[in-house]
Amino acid sequence: MSNLIFLSGDFSSGSTLLWTLFRQTGEYYCLYEPLHEKLLEYLVRPLQVYEHHFFIDNYFSEYKGFRDIPALFKPQWGASGLYVPPQAEADDLYRYLSYVIGLAFGRSAKVLLKENRFTFRLGWLRAQFPQAKVIHIHRHRDEQWRSVVQRAQAHLGKQDVGQDEVTFNGMNMARWCEDLQDVFPELGAAHSQSGYERFCKLWELSYAEHRRHADLSVDYWDLTHNFATVCRHIQECLQCESNLTLLEHLIVPPEKQQPLSIPHRGFKKSVEKLMDTAGSKRAQLWLKWQNLRRKAHHDTP
Repeated sequence: MSNLIFLSGDFSSGSTLLWTLFRQTGEYYCLYEPLHEKLLEYLVRPLQVYEHHFFIDNYFSEYKGFRDIPALFKPQWGASGLYVPPQAEADDLYRYLSYVIGLAFGRSAKVLLKENRFTFRLGWLRAQFPQAKVIHIHRHRDEQWRSVVQRAQAHLGKQDVGQDEVTFNGMNMARWCEDLQDVFPELGAAHSQSGYERFCKLWELSYAEHRRHADLSVDYWDLTHNFATVCRHIQECLQCESNLTLLEHLIVPPEKQQPLSIPHRGFKKSVEKLMDTAGSKRAQLWLKWQNLRRKAHHDTP
């Protein structure tokens, strides 16, 4: 399993950019967010590409033919049970990851899983897949906070998205804190006075956990400004055959990116929301129908 890579980082840390670089090499079979709570829906109805995720047309195309995912996947993994200690059994999670990893290895000699939900499961992943490499990407705390807030503003179409409140849930932040507070009490809402303060505590815990388990930590600023040096470190760590420096044209530094658009609430925005909701419901109905078919087939003598 020395050719198995877990790529981990916070939301808005640059993990998708690094995943894109590995994907473009063709050397790795790259799976995107196998624990995403809406994975099943997105395998039916592709997720619209985020405007700052460049050179991507479909996040989940590599999952084509992974027919047993609906039977093995549990949506709750996406935002609950986020902490899994190294000694935990977690048989269902192990069975699912073993399936997607095994099928990916049937298609390529090297496999990479990119997931923002690995953070507090890294010790467990290390125990289950001891030969795997863990690559961590991180971003300056305040830059990451601004990115999370801006993405929430663009999604909701307004400036005030509750970012000053401890209940701010941009990129599922509050939900994560609620799930993790039994292990990390400081994440409880009562221990912070603002969304930013609570975010900072989660950022610090995430950074420490990643540094504890990662074979290599990559700074997003360095990746976008000192590309050749970072590539050399990655290639030395992973023994890559591909020359990553040839992919520098895929790098768009933050200062060269267009500001996120914050659409006004109006007819166009309402129509887009209705279409998105309708598409989501169609995908969910199709998944329910497929589930009924599987059950009927399983129950047939």
